[in-house]
Amino acid sequence: MSPETYPGEPVSHGVCKTCYDTILARHGFNARKFLDMLDTPVFLVDDDVRILAANTCALAIANNPLEQIQGKLGGKTLECINAFLPEGCGKTPFCPDCPIRNSVNETYATGHAVTRRPAELCRKIKDTKENLHLFVSTRKAGNVVLLQLEPAAAA
Repeated sequence: MSPETYPGEPVSHGVCKTCYDTILARHGFNARKFLDMLDTPVFLVDDDVRILAANTCALAIANNPLEQIQGKLGGKTLECINAFLPEGCGKTPFCPDCPIRNSVNETYATGHAVTRRPAELCRKIKDTKENLHLFVSTRKAGNVVLLQLEPAAAA
């Protein structure tokens, strides 16, 4: 959809509301098929950043099939080092500074999309720490949020 027909809301690697509604009306809702149409990692999350669905690109980042991450908190799914502290994902002293959780919470609270917010995720995979540099984008769709994580070049 062009900006002339849907002004005021830029779309970057996502789907505008009008197109989203059209897809649902024509094809029904199959979250996996819909999310796999997007070429970047996208999770469908609830208001506590629990994974509801994910596309193939997102499952590659999570290193697990959907059945193993569905219902898990985003930090556990992405193997954030803070999610494995005793308080758990969303409750550690570091979580208030998490750009992923903050972006989802902001979009839930305001309905406004977040576009390409820089984020760094420190993950622990087995015994190795890894820093992922990402751009976080969110868009509310009903009672869920599309959480997009684009890889960014390391600073």
